Amino acid sequence: MSPVPPMEIIPGTIVEFFENRQILCGVCTALKGNRPAILTEQNKEISLAQSRILHASSGLMDLSLSRDEQVRRLQGATAARKDLMELVNVEELWSLLESEEEGYDVRGLAEFVFSQSLTDHHVAAVQRVLLHDRLYFQFKDGLFHARSQEKVELRRVEMEREAEREARIESGAQWVHAVWNRRHRGGVPEEHQGLIETVKSYCLFGQDSVEAAFVKELFRRAGIAPVPGSAFRLLVRLGVWKEDENLYLHEQNITPEFPGEVLREADALARTGLSQRWDPSWRRDLRALDTFTIDSALTRDHDDALSLRTFEDGTFEVGIHIADVAEFVAPGEPLDREAEARASSIYLPDSRISMLPPILSEDLCSLKSGEDRFALSFMLRVDGEGAVRGQEIVLSVIRIREQLTYEDVNERIGDDPVLGTLYDLAVKARKRRIERGAIILPLPEIHVHVNPVGMIQMSRYEKESPSQIMVSEWMIAANAVTASFLAERGLPSVYRVQAECKPETDPVASEHAIFHVYRQRRLFARAEMDTQPRPHCSLALSSYTMATSPIRRYTDLVVQRQIRHLLLGRENPYSEEDLRQLITRLAAVQSKIFLIQRKWTRYWILKYMEQEDMHTMDALVLDQNDRFAHVLLPELLMEANLPLPEKAPLQRGSMVRVKIERINPRDDVLRIQL
Repeated sequence: MSPVPPMEIIPGTIVEFFENRQILCGVCTALKGNRPAILTEQNKEISLAQSRILHASSGLMDLSLSRDEQVRRLQGATAARKDLMELVNVEELWSLLESEEEGYDVRGLAEFVFSQSLTDHHVAAVQRVLLHDRLYFQFKDGLFHARSQEKVELRRVEMEREAEREARIESGAQWVHAVWNRRHRGGVPEEHQGLIETVKSYCLFGQDSVEAAFVKELFRRAGIAPVPGSAFRLLVRLGVWKEDENLYLHEQNITPEFPGEVLREADALARTGLSQRWDPSWRRDLRALDTFTIDSALTRDHDDALSLRTFEDGTFEVGIHIADVAEFVAPGEPLDREAEARASSIYLPDSRISMLPPILSEDLCSLKSGEDRFALSFMLRVDGEGAVRGQEIVLSVIRIREQLTYEDVNERIGDDPVLGTLYDLAVKARKRRIERGAIILPLPEIHVHVNPVGMIQMSRYEKESPSQIMVSEWMIAANAVTASFLAERGLPSVYRVQAECKPETDPVASEHAIFHVYRQRRLFARAEMDTQPRPHCSLALSSYTMATSPIRRYTDLVVQRQIRHLLLGRENPYSEEDLRQLITRLAAVQSKIFLIQRKWTRYWILKYMEQEDMHTMDALVLDQNDRFAHVLLPELLMEANLPLPEKAPLQRGSMVRVKIERINPRDDVLRIQL
C-alpha cells in the first residue's frame, strides 16, 4: 500500500494530537498561515503544527455552535472513541498480519477490527490503541507495520526496560525532591543506592555521561535544575560527598585505598622485615656513617639522606643514600602493578595518595631515624671545588641519626660544620654547572596545607634557601652519576632529556625578577622521558635520569632496579621495548596527576582568598591581547586574566593593583578588575 497522502485540515475539521503524552481531540477554528488554530476538548486555544496531527475527521463540526457546545461535542467524541478502544484486540489483529511485509493505513486496519460501517470514531479508536500499544505494530510514514515474532519479543524486552526505567525515574524523583527540600533524613535507602553512582557520573562528566539523559529527566521531575552542579549539591546534602570533595580524583578514578591483595603483600613484607634479606656479602654496612634526612615538616615518606666524611688530603666523601625500594617491590607482583598504575604519589593540600601502601612508604622503606634501613648509596669523592673526582655505587644498610627539616638546616648551617661543608660544596658544584651552561630559574613555591578542621594555611618556600640548594644539588649529582653509569654501559633506561633552551628574543624591561623567570621558562622545551641518553639543557648535563625518589615515583623505582641488577651481576630486567611502552603508559598517568595537583591546589588557594576575605592585590602583567592582560598574582603565584579598559593597554612587566570581584572555587572562577 502507498503512504497516506497529507491530511487536509480546514475550519471545522476534528483532529487528534499528542499533548503531554496523551491524545486529545480538537477542532480547527481557523487557519493562520500553515498552522491550524485549534480549540481543544480542554477548552484551550492553541496553534498546532500540522506535523503534530495524528488523525483528521472526514466530517466537519458546525462552527456556528457556541464554544461550550463545541467543547462538549469534542469531549463526547473522545468518550465514544475510548469506548470503542475496548473492542480492539491488538494481539489478534497482529496475528492476522504478522506475515505481511507491507504496511497498512489506520482505516485499512479498522476494517479488520469492525464489521459495521466505519466512522471517524472507529478509525480514531484503532489508531489510539495502536499508538498506545507500541508492541505489535511499528508506525512509520503514516502506515502501521506488523512486527515479526522475533521483533515483538525484542520489543517486549525493550518495553520492560523502559517501564523499569520509568518506575525508577518516578520513584527516584520523589525521593530526590524530598532530599532537595530537606524533608528526607538519614542515609540512602537501599532501593536508591544505584541512583547514587548514576548521579555521580552526571556530576563528573555532565553531558558526556552515559547517564546524562536519565539524570536530567530525574531532576526535572524532582523540580531542580538539570545541571551537574545540582548533582553535586544533592550528593553533599546526602553526605555521600564532602563540601570540599576532590572531583578531579573521581574523574580520573584515583583512590587512596589499595586493593586487598596489594595490602596483603605489603603486610607480609613488613612482617618479614630486613633480617632475612640481609646478605653482608653484597650489602655494605654503612650504619656507622652520620646520616640525616632533610625534608619538610609534614614528610612521612623519607626516601633520601646525606652523609659527609672528610679526608686528610682535603677531599670529601659525600654520601647520597636512597631508600632501596626495589629490594621489596618485585616486578610483576600485585604491589608492583599497583605502583605502576599509580605512577607516583600525589601530594594535595588536604590529602596525600601514596604510590605504595603506608606500611612500606612510611615504615619499612622510609629512612626513619634510629632504624636500620636498606639503601642504594652513591659515595662521591669530591674535591674542595665541588668537582666529583671518584664515585662508587653500593647496596647498603644505613641508620639515620637525625631527621631535619629545611628550616632546621637553614638555622644551623652557619654553626654545623657538616651542614656548612655540604652547602659550600653544593654551591661550588652548582657554579661549575652554570659555567658549563646550566640555567637556574628558581621560582618560589606556595605550599598550601588544610588542617583537619578545614583551616587553610599557606607558606612560601624560596627555592634559593641554603637547605633547598644543598638537597637539590646533591640529588642532581646522584641522578647524573646514575645516568652516566647506565649510559657508559649502553643500557636503555628512563632518561630525562631536554632540548636546547631558547634565548629571549623579545626582551622586555621590568624591575621584577619573577617576570623574567616566567618569560624565560616559557621558552624552555619541556623535559621528556626517553630510553636513550641525550643532553638535558637547563641542567647542562650530557645525560640525566631520576633515581632518588623510588618511594614516590615509579620511574625512579625502575631505574633503581636496573642499577641493582648491574651491581649484582644480573641481566637488565627491561628491554628497550619494555621501557618505551612503560614511558608511554606513565606519561599519560603523570599528565593526569599534574592536572589534578594544579587544579586542586588552585581550588584551595581560591578558598584561602575567601577565608582571608581578600579584596585587592598586586598583579604582574605577563602578557596581553586586545581584551585581556594575562597577569600573575605574585603573593599567591596564581595566574589570571584581567579585562582591559577600553584604549588602556598595560605595560608588560609592570605591576598593577587589582580588585577581586568574584571567587567561586568549585567552578574555578576568579574575576578581577583594575
